[in-house]
Amino acid sequence: MPKTVNLSRVKTAPRQKRAKKAVSILRESFSEDVKVSQELNEQIWSKGMQNPPTKITVENEDGILYPREMPETAHEQETTGSSETDEESGSTDYDDIVSGTIDEAKESTEELEDPDFEALINAEASNKDRKTLKEWFEAQK
Repeated sequence: MPKTVNLSRVKTAPRQKRAKKAVSILRESFSEDVKVSQELNEQIWSKGMQNPPTKITVENEDGILYPREMPETAHEQETTGSSETDEESGSTDYDDIVSGTIDEAKESTEELEDPDFEALINAEASNKDRKTLKEWFEAQK
């Protein structure tokens, strides 16, 4: 069962110790002894040691904490939607591409044979609207 942990107390720690404090707060929020998975650790450290997330949703599986994944039902709807046209399913793929980190989005875009950069820019604008990624898509045109 997913659990959302408030990590806003990390702001009381010195700036160089905030990510480490976030991991400590995360462990303290569970009654049993837990370990932090590599994926969760990377998510905490994704914006550097001085700026960890203020909230994080995790799942405890056998004493190991993992970041919460996308619900299975939403994933099944994306893959089984046969009534979509090619254009609509393409935009869904672009939404999936820009939903991750910037590096993941760049790698996924480079793997595509003929990406539609306009659709990627629109998907990014409606998703996280990151200037850096939109500029990279513009440069790739």
